[in-house]
Amino acid sequence: MKFFIAFVAIAGLITTGISSHKSRGDRNCNRPGPPPPDPILSLFDTDHNDEISAQELEQAAAVLKKLDWDQDGKLTRKELPRPPHHRPPPGDHRPPRPGEDPRNNRDQQTPLTQNAPAGSVIFTGGYKTDPRDHGRPVSLIAAALGVKEDVFRQAFSNVKPTRGGDPSPAHARTNKKVLMDALGKYGITNERLDTVSNYYRYRPESRELWKHVPASAKAIIKDGNVTGFKITNAGSGYTTPPTVTVAGHEAVQVKAALEFSKTFKSNGSIKSLRIVK
Repeated sequence: MKFFIAFVAIAGLITTGISSHKSRGDRNCNRPGPPPPDPILSLFDTDHNDEISAQELEQAAAVLKKLDWDQDGKLTRKELPRPPHHRPPPGDHRPPRPGEDPRNNRDQQTPLTQNAPAGSVIFTGGYKTDPRDHGRPVSLIAAALGVKEDVFRQAFSNVKPTRGGDPSPAHARTNKKVLMDALGKYGITNERLDTVSNYYRYRPESRELWKHVPASAKAIIKDGNVTGFKITNAGSGYTTPPTVTVAGHEAVQVKAALEFSKTFKSNGSIKSLRIVK
């Protein structure tokens, strides 16, 4: 309960700050484009997945304490994050091209570290696909089926996709037979193929992304230097290593390694984080 009360209180202060900021006039307020980043999400949403999880809510008190620069046990408006201006419209609203990270056209290319507490570990991207796969997360699908990527890629090469709509029942049965003829010899059952296909099915034309869980980690800092990391949630659904940034230590280069498995929960998860010397 104390975390919820702290969260509501800080939300009220920030919201008041935004109203005050707007009342003075914002030159950018009439520009087209997306709204500015939500200051509450910028403060508490440490994994930047556009929601505040139960774990992040539990960490709210610790986040607030880091904002109390004068250590007087109170937070004033000067210590709160500054309400953001409206951002200019992005230059590209197109759907992602085959093989492109579906999130490239969102404002996730540059981690929002300015409002994050120092030491916060921020994961960005990590969802690119091989251009040969036309947006399909083959690395995840193949791992979940227990075969190599080229095996699934070869099996799928004989599938004839439907143009301009859902396939007819007959067309779907034909494509399924093609896949099972190629994959059945690897011990993959029809039921498992359906389960995996349904789990990773998504609509790229709607800027969606397949099922995934963003990773989270804590930076180990000694004498003001980042010396290592503790992965608190390895996440899942990554197809390529994400960019990792440590707030307040942006010069530190971090390399993420991924792990793939048949288990959805750990397929495409963060295996390790290491500092690149």
